[in-house]
Amino acid sequence: MKMLGSVKLFCGKNSVADYTEISYYDDEDRLVEPDEASRILIREMLADGTVLKETWGFCGYARKATA
Repeated sequence: MKMLGSVKLFCGKNSVADYTEISYYDDEDRLVEPDEASRILIREMLADGTVLKETWGFCGYARKATA
């Protein structure tokens, strides 16, 4: 299932998580497509929606070089 700014990846049988959700955000915390993102949220989830791990990061897609 793909939603705006989100990707759901199903984990293999050796993983504790059932799936991983990756969401992409711009500088104003709006969900955006990956090529417009400046921030990323990664969640490892159980099938019932329980969050096992969550991490944030920055990506360079929307970052402009400053001189």
